[in-house]
Amino acid sequence: MVMREPCRNRLFLKIILWGVLFLVFPVQYGMARNYSNNLKQFLKEARQIYDTSIHKSVSYTPQDQSDIDSTMHLLQTASLPDSTAIASLYDIAVKLSECRLYNPVIEYAKLARRFLRNNFPEGINREKAIVNLALIQASAYQSMGMSTPAINIYFNTLEETKKYRMDDMTAIIYNNLGSSFQHQREYAQADTFFNKAIQINESRKDKQKLFVNYNNLAVTYAKQQNHDKALEYAFLAIHQLDAEKDKDMIMLMQQSIASIYLNRNEPLLALKIIQEVEKYQRQKGQSPFLIYTYRLLAQIYLHLNRTDAALEALQKAKQQADLCHNDKEQVPLLSLFAEIYAEKNEYANAYRDLARAVSIKDSLSDIENRHQFTDIEEMYLAGQERNRQESVAAEQERKKNAIVYTLLIVIIVSLVVILLRNRLSSARKRAASAESLQEAHRQFEAELQRKEEEKAQLEKQLASQDEILLQQKREMASLSIQSVQNENYIEKLNEEMKRLLLEINVKETEKRKHIKEIISKINQYSTQSNWEEFRYRFENVHDSFFQKLSAQYPDLTTNDQHLCALLKLGLSTKEIAAITFKEVRSIESGRNRLRKKLGLSEKEDLAKFLAQI
Repeated sequence: MVMREPCRNRLFLKIILWGVLFLVFPVQYGMARNYSNNLKQFLKEARQIYDTSIHKSVSYTPQDQSDIDSTMHLLQTASLPDSTAIASLYDIAVKLSECRLYNPVIEYAKLARRFLRNNFPEGINREKAIVNLALIQASAYQSMGMSTPAINIYFNTLEETKKYRMDDMTAIIYNNLGSSFQHQREYAQADTFFNKAIQINESRKDKQKLFVNYNNLAVTYAKQQNHDKALEYAFLAIHQLDAEKDKDMIMLMQQSIASIYLNRNEPLLALKIIQEVEKYQRQKGQSPFLIYTYRLLAQIYLHLNRTDAALEALQKAKQQADLCHNDKEQVPLLSLFAEIYAEKNEYANAYRDLARAVSIKDSLSDIENRHQFTDIEEMYLAGQERNRQESVAAEQERKKNAIVYTLLIVIIVSLVVILLRNRLSSARKRAASAESLQEAHRQFEAELQRKEEEKAQLEKQLASQDEILLQQKREMASLSIQSVQNENYIEKLNEEMKRLLLEINVKETEKRKHIKEIISKINQYSTQSNWEEFRYRFENVHDSFFQKLSAQYPDLTTNDQHLCALLKLGLSTKEIAAITFKEVRSIESGRNRLRKKLGLSEKEDLAKFLAQI
């Protein structure tokens, strides 16, 4: 009896295991067959998507067709590695995007993302491809003037990038969201997302992406007529570029800076910069860039009332536009021609060019609207057909799943019966092992007691270290305050020496020479011991305080930031006046101005507010 029962159990288990094997094998075979069938269906639908729109792209070439065909043929290769297949799916989307086939890009990106999720295991390669496809899809929407669906895609994709910690992709999405909101003239939103991208890219020290972020911020502020901020971010963008490798891009940034100077009513400075840009681009033969360069040069000359020079520059811009067959640039050029002719009182020429500009603009708008309407219509029809196909596929999948679930239920019931029978025999074994379990429990309790003692010792050590760290922070704060006090004392002494120098006779005396030498030494010491030392020591205690303060309140001056730092140290008005050698009334006025800039009411505690930053 003792031997028979286990034998029967083993026999029954073997039967079940063989049943599972026979079930799994067809499922695995079916999965392989399904992948092959799904791939065929995917390639069929992909070809239908772009074949219907090839004729709409002027940039689509037979070579592009060949490249896509080769990639699709590669996907049909047996035993193709997942990484290669995923990369190939993405390459097709890139090629369609380069050909400006925006509607096919949108439909293909949807199709490819769904195919990736249904046919490839979850992993970083798959998820990166899905994210990149989403970005290409959103970019296509934006190119068609449809910002809202693009923004929705960006927000939905953010969840995936954060889940898989794809910081580089997260930064790209933040930047693209900023560009989308900038296009919609929601500049506050744009500023927020550009700065989020900057925060990530600064931590990654990615200068290439930082250049894009800063340049976008410069454009945002330029659109708001905040020329000072636009210049600030334009120069920050340029500083991310390599002087040798990125010369072309630096010249384009100089072009933008010249435009900002012109809008800031500094035409002479703008002229000096744009002349250097024009010389460089002309030597390089950069005709597309020269169109805007000459147009900007014409605007500068017009601002300086040099209409003949403006007209000459504009003629050069038109020559470059004709060489590049750029019809879109003809509109602003003709409008500027009309403005210059009006300044010269040549109203017939002005009317002629203005009428040509309107005619070209209307023609381009009509073509663009017609294409956009056709694209949207095709998107709708393609979406309807795809929904129908998905419904059919879902029904077939439901039937297959029903069969699989039935078999799984049979297996589960059989396993439950076996487990119940084994539980009865296991009860006897549990009773026999109860004593050994108690012994193990006692050993566990002893080990737990030892761990608790180690934990208490460790907490004691950490408390001691925290006390040492607190003392170090106090010493660092004291040194920071001393640095400020020294700097302000030296500044006051320097002012007194300069006043005394003015009171001495103009003639060069030995006393006057001696006082100048003292002032020189004071200035030398002051340069070595300035507010930068205070900022350095302060941020060793309060990490990134000034960076956070500038990000939240960009309108604060340097003096405002210094006052914030002293208040964060817990200093009173009298104490701040003492170490800065200023009157208490002056410090109180500074506090009131600071409260207004921070948007605080009179009842709110300024020091407590700064302590939270």
